[in-house]
Amino acid sequence: MLISLQADYALRMLMFVARGHADGKTFVTRDIAEQQHIPRVFLTKIVAYLSSEGLLETHRGKGGGIALGRKPEEINMLEVIEAFEGSLAFNECTSDPAACVHSQECTIRHAWTHAENHLRDFFRTRTLADLLDIEKKQYFTQLQPIFQPNGKEVAAV
Repeated sequence: MLISLQADYALRMLMFVARGHADGKTFVTRDIAEQQHIPRVFLTKIVAYLSSEGLLETHRGKGGGIALGRKPEEINMLEVIEAFEGSLAFNECTSDPAACVHSQECTIRHAWTHAENHLRDFFRTRTLADLLDIEKKQYFTQLQPIFQPNGKEVAAV
């Protein structure tokens, strides 16, 4: 199972916006796209969808931009991932027991279900605020552009 690029971009974009939440900052799509290396057209679609889900607010006009729709501690990773992926499932039998004749007594189905529940719990209990705290504690650092001696910016590492 792979999380789609769309869900990954959505989480990265939400983290970017969450960093400015406490200061009441708003951001424009162009700046987010550049700084997070997300194609602008793709990001525009993600922003529209997250706005419709209440995870983002968009404000038009001078001084407008994108802001979180809720506090960082109220947005968990699971809801963002499932907004793009649907319900997390390792196998069709866990989401639709009728898909397999063995599903009720199947040891493998039980293992899949158990693993799915653990993964859902992990993502449900990780909020944007938690991720920001981890970032502040310097377990991980934000991507920073690297500059060559000639002063030109190259890809971030």
